[in-house]
Amino acid sequence: MKNRYLKALITSLLSIAPIILIVCIISWTPLLSLYKNDYIMLIIGGVILIVGLALFQIGAATGLTKVGEYMGSSLSKQENLFIVIVFSLALGALITCAEPSILIVSKQVTIVKDNQALNAILLIGSIAIGVGIFVVIGVLRIIFHKSLKVWYLFFYMITFMLICLIAIDPNKVKLLPFIFDSGGVTTGSATVPFILALGAGVAIVRGGRTARSDSFGLVGMASIGPIITMTICILIKSSIPDYEPAPVENFNSNFANYFISTLFPNRGQLGSLIEVGIALSPILVIFFIYNKLFIKLPKARILSLLIGFGYSFIGLSLFLSSTTAVMRPMGDIVGRAIGAYWQEKAWIIILFAFAIGLVTILCEPAVHVLTTQMETISSGQIKKRTVLLTLSLGVGVAIMLAAIRAIYNFSILYYIIPGYIISLLLMVVCPDIFTAMAFDSGGTASGPMSTSFVLPMIIGIYFQVGNDKHDMDSAYDLSYYGEAFGVVALIALTPIIAIQMLGVALEFKQLRRRIAAKKAIAEVDDVQVIHFIKGA
Repeated sequence: MKNRYLKALITSLLSIAPIILIVCIISWTPLLSLYKNDYIMLIIGGVILIVGLALFQIGAATGLTKVGEYMGSSLSKQENLFIVIVFSLALGALITCAEPSILIVSKQVTIVKDNQALNAILLIGSIAIGVGIFVVIGVLRIIFHKSLKVWYLFFYMITFMLICLIAIDPNKVKLLPFIFDSGGVTTGSATVPFILALGAGVAIVRGGRTARSDSFGLVGMASIGPIITMTICILIKSSIPDYEPAPVENFNSNFANYFISTLFPNRGQLGSLIEVGIALSPILVIFFIYNKLFIKLPKARILSLLIGFGYSFIGLSLFLSSTTAVMRPMGDIVGRAIGAYWQEKAWIIILFAFAIGLVTILCEPAVHVLTTQMETISSGQIKKRTVLLTLSLGVGVAIMLAAIRAIYNFSILYYIIPGYIISLLLMVVCPDIFTAMAFDSGGTASGPMSTSFVLPMIIGIYFQVGNDKHDMDSAYDLSYYGEAFGVVALIALTPIIAIQMLGVALEFKQLRRRIAAKKAIAEVDDVQVIHFIKGA
C-alpha cells in the first residue's frame, strides 16, 4: 500500500516539476520577471497539484479504471444490444463530465463580453454526448470485429464535410480552432483510464486474432464525437461573441484565499468540490444500477470502488483548484511576457514553445497509463521509453506550430488538413496495432496540463501580439477563437503522425531483420539435389 502511494507521488512529481522548473529558469532571464511571493505561490500551488494528481491517480486505478474493466467484460457478454448501447452511452457521456480538461476549458471560454459566451452546460453537454455516442460505436466495432481503419476513415470524412459548412461561413469560420480543440480536451486523466479499460475488457472477452489491436482505438474514436457535435451546435447557434481573456496579475499573499474560493462555492461559482461531486456521482449511480442487474459484485469490491472514487474526488478537486489558482494565471503571465519579443526575436518564442512541448507530455498522467498498457499488451516489444520520446517530439512540434500561428495569424486549416491527410494515408502502411495506439495517443496527449498551462500561454502570446498589431493598425481585428485556440487540436494531431511513423519504422526494421535472417540460413548446400537410391 505504501509503495503505491509513494509511486503515485513520484509519478506526479515527475509530471508537474518540469513545468515549474522551466518557468523558474525563464524567470532568471530578461524574458520574465517574478517576485518573491510569485515563487512561493508557484511552489505551494505545485505541491498541491502533485498531491492532488497523486490521489487522483490512485483513485482512478482503483475506481474509474475498475468500473471500465467490469463494464467492458460484462457488456461484451450481453446478447441484448440495447443494453450495450444504453449503458455504454450513459457511462461514456458521464465520465466525460468528470474530465479535468473539459472543466478547465469551460471556465476559460465563458468569460467574454457582456457575459455572452459558449454556455458551460452547452459546451460540456455537447462534448459529453459526442463522446457517449462514439464510445457506443467503438464498443460495437470491437464486438463485431470491424476494421478500425475503415471506421476512422469514414468518420473523419463526415467530420470534414461538416467542417466545410463552418469554413464557408465568414461569421463562424473563426471558431474552427475551438471546434478541433473540443476533440482534444475530451480525453485526459478521467476518461482515458476508463475508456482504455472498457476497450480492453471488451476485446479480451470477445477474443479473436485481432484482440490485441482491438484493445486500443476506443480513445481515438471517442475524440471524433465532440468535433462533430460541437460543429453541429455552432451551425445551429446564430452567433457567438469572441473570447476575451480575463485580466491577469502576478501572484500575491492572498493565494490561500484565492485557492479556497476556487475550492468551495463562492460568488455564484460552485467550486471544485461541488463540480467534481456532480461529475462523479452519476457514474457511480449508473454503475450501481448495472451492477445490481447484471454483474453483482461482492460487497468487498464495492467498498474498494467507493474508496477509489473517494480518492478521485479529493484528488481531482485539489487538482482543479490548483490549476485555476496557479497554472492558468502562470501560463498567461509567461505567454504575455515572451509574446513581447514577437517583432525582434520571434525565434525565442518558437524555441521556448518547442521546449515546453518536450516536457508537457510528461505532465499528462493519462499518457503514462496509455504507454504502460502499450508495453504490457505488446509483451514488452513496444517500449514505454520509445513511445514517450516519440510523443515528446510530436507535442514539441505541435506547440511550436501553435506559437508560430499566434505570431503570424493564419488559418488553422493550413495545419489540420495536411496533418489529417498524412495521418490517414499512413494508415495504409502502418500496422493495425500502431494505428490504434496512434489515435489513442493523440487523444491522450492533450490533457489537463495542456489546457491549464499551454493553452493560456498561447492565448497570452496572442494577447501581446494582437494588441501590438492593433496599436499599429486600428483596423486589425483581434480574434482569440480564430488565432489563439487550436493548440490542443495540434497536440492531439501530431502524436497520431509520430506514433504511426514509429510503427512504420519498426515494421521496416522487422522486415530487414527477416530478410537478413533468411539470407543467413540460405547455404549453397540448400539448393543441392539429394538422390535417394532405392534399396540402398
